[in-house]
Amino acid sequence: MDGYWRESETPFSRCANVRKGLQTLDFSFETESLTHFGGLFLIQRFCSKLQLRRRLERILQPPPPWSDYHPADMILIFLYVLIAGLSRVNKTDILQYNGLFVSLVGLPQFPDETALRRFLQRLTPRSIRQIARLHDQLRAQLFGLPHPRTSLTFHMDSVVLTLYGKQQGARIGYNPRKKGRPSYHPLLCFEAHGQEFWLGSLRPGDAASNTGARAFVQRCLYKVPSTIARSRIRLLSDSGFFSGRLVDDLDQAGCGYIIVGRKASSYLPMAERAGFREMKFGWGVAEFHFKPQKWKAEHRFIMVRRPLPEDPEEAKQLTLFKRGKYSYSAFVTNLELQPWMVWRTYNARANVEKSIRELLNHFALNKIPTQEWVANVAFLQLLLFAYDIVHWFKRLCLPDDYLRKTVETIRNEFLVLPAKLSKHGSRNVLQLPKDYTHREVFLAAARRIEALRLPEPEWGEKFGFASK
Repeated sequence: MDGYWRESETPFSRCANVRKGLQTLDFSFETESLTHFGGLFLIQRFCSKLQLRRRLERILQPPPPWSDYHPADMILIFLYVLIAGLSRVNKTDILQYNGLFVSLVGLPQFPDETALRRFLQRLTPRSIRQIARLHDQLRAQLFGLPHPRTSLTFHMDSVVLTLYGKQQGARIGYNPRKKGRPSYHPLLCFEAHGQEFWLGSLRPGDAASNTGARAFVQRCLYKVPSTIARSRIRLLSDSGFFSGRLVDDLDQAGCGYIIVGRKASSYLPMAERAGFREMKFGWGVAEFHFKPQKWKAEHRFIMVRRPLPEDPEEAKQLTLFKRGKYSYSAFVTNLELQPWMVWRTYNARANVEKSIRELLNHFALNKIPTQEWVANVAFLQLLLFAYDIVHWFKRLCLPDDYLRKTVETIRNEFLVLPAKLSKHGSRNVLQLPKDYTHREVFLAAARRIEALRLPEPEWGEKFGFASK
């Protein structure tokens, strides 16, 4: 052999000339405060500026005498773990040996996966509501930063979470990818201008597509800051929100909406009588007024006709009504837009689909951690909270060109960094890679965090939102 490895009795490693390769290599297991999540320091400092730990301590009950961790610490651990990108609770064991991560949390040791899962299972519905309200309060305080906002666009959607265990609420319902498998079917609301999740609600897998949709929208509107007029709110949603009662609610509230109609084939005869206006590339749009059964009044409908793609595999992916060489989709709307602009405006709803993919692929939404319903409700709320913390960080602390960057990009460029925490005299020093590409942006973000000042909630507002 050209070289050998051996464990060193000193905290230092030795190596021969690099050009000759590693002739000897000593191992040392003495070093502390090493991590490959060095950039998570920025998130910790950002959460500290938000006074997140103190707020959590104020709303959560103190731990029972047999517990080694305060509930506020456990919530912070879950948020940091989700932001760091660890996909499952049982993958957190590696953090028990991650000195810097433990230092960021401020604990003598990192809890094992059993303690984390048990904590989720012991969270009460009242505690979950308090955490969600704290999330709302922070969103309200950060709402006007860095620039005031005068409008909101809500993108509503649902997602099917296929389950493989015996989770409470796991039932067989609509599941296009894994037919016959039990699932959850949560509702999600994403605010497009602020690029943040506004509300999420877990539902059993057999919930009908519009079950709870009306109450869900009412909860979203309840949380709108008092500075935003109802006429400046738009709601874009799929057919799961197609309901006469919901449309009446939105009309009375003065909100704009574009909602996909169910069973587009039933609207085609009316669209053909009205006549399709030919657009570019073979597209066509038709406009007509119609009163669906049990609706109170006629509403404006738009039908879009699109040529089917030549690729048969791509054509199979279309979930819309198809006839001949065209696919069709119908929309109900009260917006005073040209018919083709209705389609274009609704198409911007791809933002929520991209964000849901991020929740699934990079925030463990499809990795349900327990078999208990209440614990999994808590997990969904923590996951949405973690997502919004990353968004607030990039919105307030990073350059503008990062606003549309994905969570994965933020992790790769700023959070997943090899680092060592050391002490020089009385100062703590976070040692980062010498040739780190984003060094200047990293330092600028650290300065922005230190300069961040949160506005006070409006006087008389509960949890940051005006009573309505």
